[in-house]
Amino acid sequence: MKADVIVIGGGVIGSSITYHLARDGVKVKQLEKGSIANQGAASRASAGGIRLNNRDLRELPLAKASIQRWELLEEELEADLEYIPSGQVMLYDHRYSIEILQKQAEEDEKSGIPARILNQDNLKELIPFLSSLYTKGIFYPSGGQANPLLTTIAFSSAARRLGAEIATGVEVFSIEKENGSVTGINTSSGFMPCHTVINAAGVWAPELHATLGLTLPQMKPFCHQMSATYAAPAILPGPTISAKDTKISLKQTIDGRIRAGGGYSAKPGPNQYSGSFNEEGLSEQRKTVLSLVPAIEEYEIDFTYYGAEAHSIDEIPILGPIPEVSGYVIAAGFSGHGFTISPAVGQVISEIAQKKKPAIAIESFSINRSFSNENSNDGAIRHFPG
Repeated sequence: MKADVIVIGGGVIGSSITYHLARDGVKVKQLEKGSIANQGAASRASAGGIRLNNRDLRELPLAKASIQRWELLEEELEADLEYIPSGQVMLYDHRYSIEILQKQAEEDEKSGIPARILNQDNLKELIPFLSSLYTKGIFYPSGGQANPLLTTIAFSSAARRLGAEIATGVEVFSIEKENGSVTGINTSSGFMPCHTVINAAGVWAPELHATLGLTLPQMKPFCHQMSATYAAPAILPGPTISAKDTKISLKQTIDGRIRAGGGYSAKPGPNQYSGSFNEEGLSEQRKTVLSLVPAIEEYEIDFTYYGAEAHSIDEIPILGPIPEVSGYVIAAGFSGHGFTISPAVGQVISEIAQKKKPAIAIESFSINRSFSNENSNDGAIRHFPG
């Protein structure tokens, strides 16, 4: 099939975009140099959290639209995503007054984020094995968790059923242009013509961007290290857990494993797009986990895993057309928290590729924006990926 649109990247973002294009009847091809949700890339190592809270305000429209989609996404994609609508909880210890929680909850409500303050008894009902050090919290009923690997595969598989061509094991060497417009791409399987290319290559996006004679200094690689215990009984039956001013994202998945993230880095691997085991990072993370839920000590770490993620310097993605090259669109730099918004991003980027007016405005994500952290939550975003 000669594609009108080629999507580069087999992660959850690229797969969602491909699905939405195929759903609209576009002749689309998705290329991935490895496999869908490739080992060592961001979607394979995502924390799997789905949330509205602790987001840059610019992301909220995408997050709200996505939360609604998540409720029916398994039915839509005809797949088990291990979606659990358990919500999120932010814990606070004795250092924080109730007034601080009230102010945060009020700000959340103003932003359209449902929030409920919990006392220690409420928390014990929600998290039975919670440490007594945490006496209050804010519960966010929206969202919960899902399996990033299954979700990525489900988007791509649904796209294939709708007529998309999914080509794995194909490496893209360059994006080609003529007279300022995209003409196609050079790959390990030869030249592939098209009129639109969507760069959803994650941490590899800047390399492809450079083949057009452009630079992307706003995006840097970061390799997360996650951990998972052996299967345990239902110690954490409730929401995904985070703690104020603490690097942690903690949940128990359907397989019984207790999984921890939070922005801990791996040690450098053979190149900037890979990681290796960071014993110090795991020790720090484990200490944090046990300070929250001491009962987890009985369940040892089974394995750690890594994912190379493209971080934008202001912690929100770069989305939309690139003015210098007609037919070139980018969707990258999700900074460790793109999983939640993948349904809405897929829809919006699909609409842009079709030259439709997007259902959700994304001017705030333009490559020409002012890159600063003034709208981020004091660095909180990196600490609560998902």
